[in-house]
Amino acid sequence: MTTPDTVFFLGNARYGEFEPLRASGLRVGLIRDVRSRGWCADDEAFDTVLPWDPEEGAEGLTALAGRLRAQAAACVLNLREAYVEPYARLLAVLGLPALPVDEVAALRSKELMRRLFTERIGEHSTGRFGRAGSVADVVDFGERHGWPVVVKPAALYSSLFVLTVSGPEAAAEVFEQVRQGVAEHVRAKGMPDRFTALQVEEFLSGSNHSVDLVVDRDGTPWPSPVVDVLTGADLGGDDFHHFARFAPSLADADSQQRMTDLAVDAVRAMGLRLCAAHVEFILTSRGPRLLEVGIRPGGHRARVLHQAHGISFMDAYAAVLRGEKPDLTPRYDRPFGIVTPFARDTGVFTGLRGFDRVTSLPSYAGHSLYHAPGASAGTAAQGHWQILSAELSADRPTDLVRDMTAVWHMSDLVQTRSSEARTAPSAGRPHLLMVGGKDSGFRSIADLDVRITLIQERANLSELQERRADGLFVVEQLDPAWARTMAGSLHRGEAPFDAVLSFAEQHLLTASLIGEDLGIAHNPVRAVQHSRDKGLMRDLLAAHGLPTVRHRVCADADEAAAFQREVGTPVVLKPADGSGSRGVTLARTAEEAAEAWHRAGSTGAAVIAEEYVTGRELSVETLTLDGTHQVVAVTEKLTSGAPSFVETGHQMPAALEEAVARSVADTADALLTALGHRWGPAHTEVMLREDGSLAVIETQTRFGGDQIWEMVELVTGVRLAAATAAGLLGTEAPARPTPAGGGAAIRFFAHENVVLKGVEGVEEARKLPGVVEVKATVQPGLRLGPLTGSGSRQGYVLAVGATRQEAVTRAETAHATVRFDGHRSTVHDT
Repeated sequence: MTTPDTVFFLGNARYGEFEPLRASGLRVGLIRDVRSRGWCADDEAFDTVLPWDPEEGAEGLTALAGRLRAQAAACVLNLREAYVEPYARLLAVLGLPALPVDEVAALRSKELMRRLFTERIGEHSTGRFGRAGSVADVVDFGERHGWPVVVKPAALYSSLFVLTVSGPEAAAEVFEQVRQGVAEHVRAKGMPDRFTALQVEEFLSGSNHSVDLVVDRDGTPWPSPVVDVLTGADLGGDDFHHFARFAPSLADADSQQRMTDLAVDAVRAMGLRLCAAHVEFILTSRGPRLLEVGIRPGGHRARVLHQAHGISFMDAYAAVLRGEKPDLTPRYDRPFGIVTPFARDTGVFTGLRGFDRVTSLPSYAGHSLYHAPGASAGTAAQGHWQILSAELSADRPTDLVRDMTAVWHMSDLVQTRSSEARTAPSAGRPHLLMVGGKDSGFRSIADLDVRITLIQERANLSELQERRADGLFVVEQLDPAWARTMAGSLHRGEAPFDAVLSFAEQHLLTASLIGEDLGIAHNPVRAVQHSRDKGLMRDLLAAHGLPTVRHRVCADADEAAAFQREVGTPVVLKPADGSGSRGVTLARTAEEAAEAWHRAGSTGAAVIAEEYVTGRELSVETLTLDGTHQVVAVTEKLTSGAPSFVETGHQMPAALEEAVARSVADTADALLTALGHRWGPAHTEVMLREDGSLAVIETQTRFGGDQIWEMVELVTGVRLAAATAAGLLGTEAPARPTPAGGGAAIRFFAHENVVLKGVEGVEEARKLPGVVEVKATVQPGLRLGPLTGSGSRQGYVLAVGATRQEAVTRAETAHATVRFDGHRSTVHDT
């Protein structure tokens, strides 16, 4: 087999796991799981990114295999337990040697593992064990083998839901806690029922250790050095989650050799081949005892081995897949460890408290935060994942252990708000910081029983905001750096903030950065950055296999012209950070593209050119709470057409066939998941082509403008702003009002190139059935130029009806009732 140019990681890879491969002259690729919300390195860290949707099953793996074959002699590694079985299926589709899928599925059972250990190695190799189908099974096992005992899932990993039963009196409570937690976890993950099985085991006293191995095609295991583990129980806690892993091992040389030999025996007993394996032990007073084997590398072990011993475990893993001899020889011994603090109490993650206690440790070397505030958090025994990891490096092992233990004792490091707060407001009222925006976002939040501090620009300040805000700071122009400094100063006062948000396009990123600065609930920075940069958005769509169009960020007019010639059809140029149709221009020729580049770039923003697509324009209005996306409505859009495509009307709900509506909703959901959007509304624009295919135009992590937010309230009763704030703060949202109708429609006044003499019929239109609002924002004598964006329009009519069509009819009748009297404006008008 030839040496592959690219090593791909299936589904997920973290920083620290893949970088050593590049030192060997290899390219690194990612097969990104588009459904996963797990923490992964950014796409930009990889040379190649291929999208993969696990929910597409065999068909999706076949398509993925086809894309992999197009990559020169690529090989694929798997690092995660969740992908063990899909990985085996992928290798089978690729025709590569590997364990059969049915063997892999069977070997994930801890009960089967234990039986293979005792039958093929000996009873001394592991602790006693049995099935736990009922409380009686646990009590019977404890009475026969002695208390305490351990109850755990028989097929789940990462120390999830593992608890100790001290005696028969505690058996019922612990068994039910584990049974219910595992069942809910398996159901939420969509896993097979076999993963709900439980096991009871002998409690083994001793220290925790692990050995990671690679196994060649002949089944020969190649072990790496022993890595030591500190669990929560080792440090005084009540569960067995792996709090720290470090090397070199503190075990004596004889014990390390015995563990290494036992790891090799365990891999052979299971018949593993052509894979990585992670073997865990308890080193008891009678010698090492096997706990379990994972058919993938251990979490964080590759990084520990690389930093502590100079070993590239991923190089060794790729080597056995290529039929080459792996190299797991230690180059040196440098004490290095990774700690992963969990929340001590289950609830909503609100941030880190006193993290400078970690960064000031003598051994501190770096950290990664895996979840933004607002995520669910808790202990591993309750099925939660780690919030962050911190790397420590020291001159002596004793110094390393000292600092790891110090982090454990920072019991308040990972802050959570009780999940009960989601259904009952706290007595002290949660504190919300709002950044900018108009009453469209402020109005419904004003009804919440929360404390509101508002940082606002004078032009958008309203009487409602002045009256309702508990704290108000007004400036002429809201500078992001000033806002972050002000927020930090206020947060250190007597009433720190619990969450921050903004619904104003220009302040979305500022709010997220403040949330990141302060460690409070907020929408992730990356989600906002990618939604506001159309170039990043297009790259993200392509990386995740979502419907997009050809595009190019153009540095100058010549590049825009070249793109149009390359596409060979009309293209659209727009500011890469624009909104409200500002600077959007259709260019049919290379010469027009060059001219359009100057118009789109007039504000100084980067310019993106995109392939022009036609069809029905739609927008998907969604609400995301703690990473779960809900499609609230789909809006049909009308525009002025070429060259500027200014929106002239909307109607809701869009008239769509069921299959099309489902495709539109699924596309929006997948896009928001790829973005990492976690909190709040989003407004995703798509084009439904004549052939039924979709193309994503763009998305914004805020509610739709043009009164779309109001249309959502009128038709569905969902108050997007209030629901977002309540979710962030864990308070009860105000009652949803009864929808005003089954449909809503808006029509804008979009006259151009006229000099107005007057406007008539406004009051008459307001009295028509179903009309909610009529606004005319012009005065007689005003000279109207061409429509260049949403700001060029002159007001609107908004109406509701029992159906969408009735709402459209009412809006258009009212729109026609308002008469703009004027004459055409020419260059000779004075």
